[in-house]
Amino acid sequence: MSTPAIDIVCNLFTPEVIASRPAWSKQFLGGKVNASDTTLAGLTVEQHLAALDAANVEHALMIAPKMGREGLSESWRLDPMRIVDLVQAHPDRFSGLIGIDPFEGMKGVRELERMVTEYGMVGAHLYPHWFELAPDHARYYPFYAKCAELGVPVQMQVGHCLRYSHDNPLPSVGRPILLDTIACHFPELKIIGIHVGWPWTEEMIAVSYKHPNVYIGIDAYAPKYLDPKLVSYLNGWGSDKVMFGTDFPVIPHARAREEIAAWNLRPESEAKLMRENALRVYNLKPATR
Repeated sequence: MSTPAIDIVCNLFTPEVIASRPAWSKQFLGGKVNASDTTLAGLTVEQHLAALDAANVEHALMIAPKMGREGLSESWRLDPMRIVDLVQAHPDRFSGLIGIDPFEGMKGVRELERMVTEYGMVGAHLYPHWFELAPDHARYYPFYAKCAELGVPVQMQVGHCLRYSHDNPLPSVGRPILLDTIACHFPELKIIGIHVGWPWTEEMIAVSYKHPNVYIGIDAYAPKYLDPKLVSYLNGWGSDKVMFGTDFPVIPHARAREEIAAWNLRPESEAKLMRENALRVYNLKPATR
């Protein structure tokens, strides 16, 4: 864990936030994800900072997620001002990402602009499956255009989605190849396909290799189970295209770092994966502490 890391996909998971989430969330994390009882109880901000320190993670991009249309019974979203307050209290440790709901239209686009220009959020975040719209649907395009105009990246889950709620299973709408169309239409937009695109990881590699503005986030899956082709890519010809993430609490920071260490990456590839690519893509300032 010699290289200080930047986690590009991280969730605020305090006891207060947990209490606001729907019942399926705990069932999903405790069942499909097999999160520990300690994790499911939540971490205070101070405890989360200690966990980041223990794993040598110097900075984390914190999501204000929008999971489904507002008002629907299975949907949930985090008030972005919670993330704003967190970042303002710990600007050296956290940055914010604003969630996208394509059904909000220009209201959502204006919120995106305000969160970036007034509150310093460094990018946008999207769960296409929660809206049952593929990421190349026209409803997203005003958000992509605004991100390109503002010069901030958009990260979005690609690959298949799990069964979060038994009462509301969602279709897997995010094949990585769909990012090819978006990248052709928005060559100035920085696009990060998070969750590695599994089980179409090789497809995700192909799209990121084709387009200078497409990247891969290796979050949400334990590193020891990632496709060897992806490890080979990030350790060689794709070393500029892949970024570290956990989707905490899905993957604990320490576990991710330990399993990545077992890959025995070239030092320059490890530095790009864990830190340098995120600094460049998200235009972050290196830590001075």
